[in-house]
Amino acid sequence: MLSKKYTLGIGLVVVIALAIIIVLLVNGGSKNTDPVAGNHTEDVNNNTGTDQESGSSDSEDGQNDANTSTEVEPEPEVVVDLGPIDMTKPEEGATVKDAGKAMVVNLADEKQSIRGFGGMNHTAWIPDLTAEQRDTAFGNDDGQLGFSILRIPVHESKANWQREVETAKRAIELGAIVFASPWNPPPSMTERYKIGQKIGNGTVYETETKAALTDAVIEEEHAGSFGSGYGVFGKDSDASIQWNGIIIGVEGTKNIDFRYALAEGTATLDVYLNDEKVLSDLAFEATGGWDKWEVLAIQIPMKTGNNNSIKLVTTGTGGPNIDRISVAAYQSEEGKRLRHDMYDAYTDHLNEFIQFMKDNGVDIYAISIQNEPDYAHDWTWWTSEEIVKFLKENAGKINTRVIAPESFQYIKSLSDPILNDPEALANMDILGAHLYGTSFGNFPYPLFKEKGEGKELWMTEVYYPNSDMDSGDKWPEALEVAHHFHASLADAEFNAYVWWYIRRGYGPMREDGTISKRGYMMAHYSKFIRPGYVRVEAEKKPDSDVFTSAYKGDGKAVIVAVNKGTTAVTTDFVLENGTASSDTVSAWMTDGTRDMVDAIPITITDGKFTAVLPARSVVTFVTEIDGE
Repeated sequence: MLSKKYTLGIGLVVVIALAIIIVLLVNGGSKNTDPVAGNHTEDVNNNTGTDQESGSSDSEDGQNDANTSTEVEPEPEVVVDLGPIDMTKPEEGATVKDAGKAMVVNLADEKQSIRGFGGMNHTAWIPDLTAEQRDTAFGNDDGQLGFSILRIPVHESKANWQREVETAKRAIELGAIVFASPWNPPPSMTERYKIGQKIGNGTVYETETKAALTDAVIEEEHAGSFGSGYGVFGKDSDASIQWNGIIIGVEGTKNIDFRYALAEGTATLDVYLNDEKVLSDLAFEATGGWDKWEVLAIQIPMKTGNNNSIKLVTTGTGGPNIDRISVAAYQSEEGKRLRHDMYDAYTDHLNEFIQFMKDNGVDIYAISIQNEPDYAHDWTWWTSEEIVKFLKENAGKINTRVIAPESFQYIKSLSDPILNDPEALANMDILGAHLYGTSFGNFPYPLFKEKGEGKELWMTEVYYPNSDMDSGDKWPEALEVAHHFHASLADAEFNAYVWWYIRRGYGPMREDGTISKRGYMMAHYSKFIRPGYVRVEAEKKPDSDVFTSAYKGDGKAVIVAVNKGTTAVTTDFVLENGTASSDTVSAWMTDGTRDMVDAIPITITDGKFTAVLPARSVVTFVTEIDGE
């Protein structure tokens, strides 16, 4: 006998199963990818990252393609929940194990503040949210998502600005903040130009194994290099490092990346290809330390062959330490950019948008200078140099907080120059990033932690793990969204997490305006971790498939636990360096058949409580604490 739920009759199940089979036969089992995703083709959309903790793929079946699953998941049992669940013991028939360690929370060890969670409304590409859908998105009552951030576009045409007003006004009325991102400046401010792009990662040639040295040596004193060392020039002039045996299969322009470190100053070196000088006085700027490594890229034509060589020669200014080079294909195409003589006009354009929205009841909390300047095949490209120049010379004149650079894949080489330029950094308030295809191992950003004091780090756009139009309720795939939230907050330490379209077949809200499974994954964070809360130190992985994080604010402690495993896990939770002012813990759970069901209050004694995390579930725990 199943407690607190009813199962459908066998006859009805058979009818439903037959209907499903007929639909599958008609549709051929095909998947629809959003034709107006607005951003990325499906080869870039594969957002599968590698979990550096477990060494396995994020996808449930362990494959590299997030859009393909070899696991046949049975249809969830249709149930009707009759009341709060008991999370202090396993459910009937469940397989259960003990967690490998306790989930210890250090309430005194504060990490990043949380600005909020939200999504995008882009009325030029899909219809506006309805009045009811606005409340579902930004309200925080039962059956609502509790979003606290709305992202809108800065349309290049002023005639379209009014389209964003109503949803933005309602979001603010419900306590949210609104920020905006432009895809293009007005056409009169742009120009067409030839743009080049490195294709792939290329072939790596380590200095210690692939280079011939003249008045140079291999050392390994400074940290951060790849391989077993790096090259050090021994003379200010005429010392050289030459990489040999470079294989070029197709003639054409190639991208050469030099990975180097230079404590101070500028070193200028000559570049030789096959013993012929091709560049004079190539400038290597200081990286800020001998253990601070950066990449300098050049492009040169190369012919087919198996024994090409590239050589760097000092010219009187000494040289940097050279870790390695990589050689990759390079492709040129025609792109669009903001004209360099239009930076002031573009600044005025952004300020006019800010003022227009204010006049219509919408305070713009922050504005980006460009959406995805490094993936702008259909909009406007910016180089890192152009971004730094605009930030230094113009961003200080913008009448709200400034976001940059919103790289499509959290490419650090686009944002590092901002962090390394004090003038540019002073005029940037929020470092924005998108996480399309970004592996979990690339989520941390040490340079931001080092130099970004007083700034915030926002994840300003993503859909994950795919944009299949029928994926919003796929289970257990939707669990990947909760895991992505966890990694973005606990590992990347973002202050904000903003999804792509709020209402879409793969988004938090279905096309009919109801909340999807993916939406409930987000709501386990957004409804309970409110703006101004602070993440605190906590055990991130008490068991192999369990991911946990903790937060505090408004006199409450909040813990979110994601169990991706097929076994229930009994877990001890311990609050340290703080006192629970209540003798119970409230909890809410979502799994394959239930959405945000509440639990019978759990007793907490001396800051400790125990709960059973159901298989493939997300649970949010909340208890009151003193002194917050």
